[in-house]
Amino acid sequence: MTLTQLTLTQFGGLFVVYMISLVFILTLTYQEFRRVRFNFNVFFSLLYLLTFYFGFPLTSLLAFQFDVRVVPADALLHAMLASSCFYAIYYVAYKTRLSSKTAACHNDSEPSLVASPRKPLFTMNRVETNLTWFLLASIAIVTVGLFFMQNGFLLFKLQSYSQIFSSQVSGVALKRFFYFFIPAMLVIFFLKPTKIRWLCFLLGTVGFGILTYVIVGGTRANIIIAFALFLFIGIVRGWITLWMLFAAGGMGIVGMFWLALKRYSLDVSGAEAFYTFLYLTRDTFSPWENLALLLNNYSKIDFQGLAPIIRDFYVFIPSWLWPDRPALVLNTANYFTWDVLNNHSGLAISPTLIGSLVVMGGVFFIPLGAVVVGLIIKWFDWVYESGKQETNRYKAAILQAFCFGAIFNMIVLAREGVDSFVSRVVFFCIVFGLCLVAAKLLYWLFESAGLIRRLGARNSAVSQKTSAVLDVRNKNGVE
Repeated sequence: MTLTQLTLTQFGGLFVVYMISLVFILTLTYQEFRRVRFNFNVFFSLLYLLTFYFGFPLTSLLAFQFDVRVVPADALLHAMLASSCFYAIYYVAYKTRLSSKTAACHNDSEPSLVASPRKPLFTMNRVETNLTWFLLASIAIVTVGLFFMQNGFLLFKLQSYSQIFSSQVSGVALKRFFYFFIPAMLVIFFLKPTKIRWLCFLLGTVGFGILTYVIVGGTRANIIIAFALFLFIGIVRGWITLWMLFAAGGMGIVGMFWLALKRYSLDVSGAEAFYTFLYLTRDTFSPWENLALLLNNYSKIDFQGLAPIIRDFYVFIPSWLWPDRPALVLNTANYFTWDVLNNHSGLAISPTLIGSLVVMGGVFFIPLGAVVVGLIIKWFDWVYESGKQETNRYKAAILQAFCFGAIFNMIVLAREGVDSFVSRVVFFCIVFGLCLVAAKLLYWLFESAGLIRRLGARNSAVSQKTSAVLDVRNKNGVE
């Protein structure tokens, strides 16, 4: 691994490119924010800025304040240029209209030209929606309980964070289900989106995230996602302003740093604490130097094609179903760590979204990947807008909860790469869809057993009794 000292001349050149790229992306993002306030393009753009641009000031401080050696300047420049080009192509792909809109207004003399409303793919009622969030929450709570029964509180038992990936920990596959507690709480919120439910969402999801942090032994993802969703819901509803979002984001960064200190059992103070804060914050939120490091070792890459995407699904196949399943999965992160960097410390180094494309097909995959990502974000925005315009409030809650629940997968996309995103978003869609189907089947069983009708009859009887009491009170002149 070749690292060099960053000079002032090199920093000046990088700073110019950095500012041009930053202003370009910030301008487009702010214009979109002013137009719609929130959509998944705005979210992805902020996430992209955080991943590829937030780290440069931290890297510069580490280089000049603490004499930390960094990746060669030409590789850093290539990483910046690749990031800027990717976003430009992504933005064009996202903004490209795929189909022309049908004219909404027609003359009364031409009724045949008016398009008939499309039949909805599915509908939801109150019972089905409540069953859906209950099933999602049950999956998370039951799997957390099973993991705890097998391992206890790992935060107090393991000596190092890397041990959570070792054979000492059993039931690792259960961790993939913990996240479904958040979509369950999102459904509850969107059924009746009030400030009280918004605050309850924060308390419930962050509390659950802290519980999983202690049980798993240092995984902060559920806490970060819960807090981020709370903030973005507040932005959408107009309950918090943009400056409050940035202030809360700063508090979140400090909170994640404190959790990282506990996770790695670090006791630092003074200049050492500031140094630790800089490099942990950079590695947690903005691993942009990983992309530069990958580009610096470009000649060592044996392009993997689409194989990493297929391999990443291996982790979701239980060993009893596939006894010969490889113990180590060679996705883009592991390939970058083991084969390119020859690092076998036990922790995978994230190649980032752009880095995963480079591992799969070289620099020629970068524009292709940008187009694909633009279409993916465009699809999520279409589903989200459909949920906002849906007249059935139960279906609207399901659609919006699905979209916001998929935000974790978008974070995986930007930070980990395309292969990790594809496997996780497919897994998320399958589990979410199965809960929907199971809820509809349970509703059908309850209705067949007469439970739904009896409940409806009871409510009708109560309503009739209430009406009769009101009639008597009105006759008696009581208001």
